[in-house]
Amino acid sequence: MKRIYSLFIGTASILLLISYAYISEFVIQHPSETETMTDASANSLEDAFCLVCQGKQIHPWEQDGTAYFFLPSYFNWENASWEASRGTLEIDGKTVDFFAPVSFELDKEYDYCFSSIHTKSEGKLRFLKSANIGSVFVETKSGTMDRVERDKEFKEPGNILITDPQGAPLYEGDLTHIKSRGNATWKSKKKSYGIMLSKPADLFSMGESKSWILMSNVFDANKLQNKISLEMAEAFGLNYTSESTWVDLYLNGEYWGNYLLCEKIEVDENRVDIEDLEEETALLNGSLKNIQTFNTRIQRGSLADQNPDNITGGYILEVDHHYSGPSGFVTTNLTPFTLRAPQYATQEQVDYAADYIQRLEDLILSNDNELFDYIDLDSFVARYLLEELVWNYDFGYNSMYFYKYKDDPRLYAGPAWDYDCALGRYTFMSTNILVVFNLNNYKGTGNPVWYPQLYENDFFYENIVDAYEKTVRPHVKKLIAPGGTIDQYADRIRSSIAMDSVRWDYVETWTGHYEAYENNVRYLKYFLARRLCFLDAEWLEEDNHYAPEKGNGQWHTVTFTSGNGSKTFVVPDGSLIPEPPDYLLNEGEWWHNERNWEDFGLEIPIYEDFLFLASG
Repeated sequence: MKRIYSLFIGTASILLLISYAYISEFVIQHPSETETMTDASANSLEDAFCLVCQGKQIHPWEQDGTAYFFLPSYFNWENASWEASRGTLEIDGKTVDFFAPVSFELDKEYDYCFSSIHTKSEGKLRFLKSANIGSVFVETKSGTMDRVERDKEFKEPGNILITDPQGAPLYEGDLTHIKSRGNATWKSKKKSYGIMLSKPADLFSMGESKSWILMSNVFDANKLQNKISLEMAEAFGLNYTSESTWVDLYLNGEYWGNYLLCEKIEVDENRVDIEDLEEETALLNGSLKNIQTFNTRIQRGSLADQNPDNITGGYILEVDHHYSGPSGFVTTNLTPFTLRAPQYATQEQVDYAADYIQRLEDLILSNDNELFDYIDLDSFVARYLLEELVWNYDFGYNSMYFYKYKDDPRLYAGPAWDYDCALGRYTFMSTNILVVFNLNNYKGTGNPVWYPQLYENDFFYENIVDAYEKTVRPHVKKLIAPGGTIDQYADRIRSSIAMDSVRWDYVETWTGHYEAYENNVRYLKYFLARRLCFLDAEWLEEDNHYAPEKGNGQWHTVTFTSGNGSKTFVVPDGSLIPEPPDYLLNEGEWWHNERNWEDFGLEIPIYEDFLFLASG
């Protein structure tokens, strides 16, 4: 796989002015005949041809001899033309006139041939187009993402254009920086990013801010998990949960995939609207980043000398087993907290937060009802119900946020964040367990913090059951209903996912249990339906069966193959995988999915053919 670049040309600046005046048009740029090419550029397709979109280049991307153009939602062939290095481009044997209108069918395979005095390149060509979602074009100062991809802390400036689905600009201007972020996603090829605009902007009616997150959703084949989890959090009562929307991301002209543009969790009137203790502290001490820090085994922070008179808030705390960030502490129960606000907390502020959390933890673990004077009951219940419902593998391990106002003794749960490892991502996730008590059996590290003890408290338990019956269950039933929220969202992003699934290798990242997008969407609804069935029985003593859809009438094969033989089952669509023929395994072997090396799981419904191989 490689990126195909284009060569900048002499007349580009003039035509960029034209494209700025007619912001929704695609403009041809033809190279100057006096421009020279180096041997290095002449010998590669990378400098051959590209499209120009709103003044931003879109380069084709090549894989296995096919060059793909990934086009934004608002693309219109009536205004489309080419930019090309000096040479001739033929498509299906016809020479492209760079100054004439062009039109090609979407998702049709063409033959192309680009030739110049230095080189000749040929292959297949396809045009894929998104629909219904906005676009983000980032151009870095260096013209590459090399350092951003290598160094998680490196911040690169540039410029950015953000458009709505119709191509209208929502923000265009300087980009203070783009940087990589995340934990598991940082290790993947399709990374998540944080961006900071040079001035606040209200993107997609989510409220003004400079800071935004581009979430890659790299492990999610349906690209719906984080979106619906965040919306469930808001519906259940977790205030300040990030709003989000899907976009197509282009980095230095290269299509980078489908991303979820999210609000960043930070102190702000349009985000987490609590007191800005860090700003108050900086007014007294100057820039906190330049002050010496302290780091003991159980605490760390800033050695700033002066504190505001009142340091009881605001705080944003994250249970974070990576224990990242400049400030934080560890409780006597070995629960690690990172202070996300204030990020550069003074010794006194770290002491206050640590003592406050320790007192609350002691009350919870001793089942002292005085604890209800120190927690916001509704948000704590909502947080538990969300984590339990979606079977969050990171429950109590990472991305578990709390916040505290000034002069308010209560701790509030939320905002919700990061559900990559939820909603049945792993085949071992049984839908018929209480995660709060069984997570350690799967993970072997971390714990759901205080929730196992809270669950045993009669008053807390009564509120769980009441909120589940009145709020959670009705909301989830609307999500999974035929034509409901999940189906509507899937329809909205389907074209973008078709591009993303070509651009990225889903098999390499264990993304999805199925090859077809539709089947991964079906599985999401199936998983939530199974959770409702279990929780109805557990909390309401009701034997309900939720079936968001029936099988499609097809039959599928499920084959198990080892060195000792093979066994094939023929099963109807939507049925569960039959008991595997373990008698074909040698000692120490198990079954894995041939497509993505995923372990066999009994609760994965059959929506397409499967082949399982023995491994050990």
